[in-house]
Amino acid sequence: MRKALLLWALLGFGCAPEAKVIDSPLVQHIEKGKEAAPEKVFDHSVWNELLAAASLPAESKVRYQVFLDRKAELESYLQALADADLKSLNRDEQMALLINAYNAYTVKLILEKYPAIKSIKDIDDPWKQKRWVVGGETLSLDDIEHGLLRPIYKDPRIHFAVNCASIGCPPLADFAFTGPKLEAQLESVTSSTLKNPAYARLSGSTLELTSILDWYGSDFTNTSFKGHQKTVAAYVANYSTPEVKKVVEAANGDPKVSFIPYDWKLNDKL
Repeated sequence: MRKALLLWALLGFGCAPEAKVIDSPLVQHIEKGKEAAPEKVFDHSVWNELLAAASLPAESKVRYQVFLDRKAELESYLQALADADLKSLNRDEQMALLINAYNAYTVKLILEKYPAIKSIKDIDDPWKQKRWVVGGETLSLDDIEHGLLRPIYKDPRIHFAVNCASIGCPPLADFAFTGPKLEAQLESVTSSTLKNPAYARLSGSTLELTSILDWYGSDFTNTSFKGHQKTVAAYVANYSTPEVKKVVEAANGDPKVSFIPYDWKLNDKL
């Protein structure tokens, strides 16, 4: 628990885990599969059905009881992730699978303490536990996000696709990410999040943003990342409301910015 408390403190001061490729055979599988034939598609239909029933993105809430009631279906999907052959999946298929894996294993983690749990912070080292199997390799949630998704695929929109079971996090999508639809899906969740005043809003001429854009700000400005901009505000302006875009443009892409305190309460729909 002391390590977990240290993490919350670091996040509160704008620090975040480094994006660094992990040492795992899975990385070699990913590299081999990046150019795989596009007709190879992983079946996420079970996860898609669960999300359609349980997730309420308009409210930034999740019906965890639905997942609990349909736990056998969730477990069958997790087994499919464990058995996945990433060598046979192309880049978009891999990325979609890893996003879904992060979200599905986070749900499983919450269910282990549900309904008593009030926050993911109640769990000791939730992101460091090496328990989750993807493609035959046992990983932590940090491994998936910071050791695979961020450093390999270099797409800041990932931050609007993965969900950490908290009110402050961008909503859990009510659909599964899939390879053929990945680009449109990432655009959709990024746009819907940054148009939502819970995550991006104006207070006078100050742009108030989700703390995620503070913790991971470099992902949005790093020239090696897809769609990067000179400033975080400029990135937000590409997706947010006309009012936000106007303020950002008037400040030449660099308006005054403050960050919204993160709400770690469980995003449960009671």
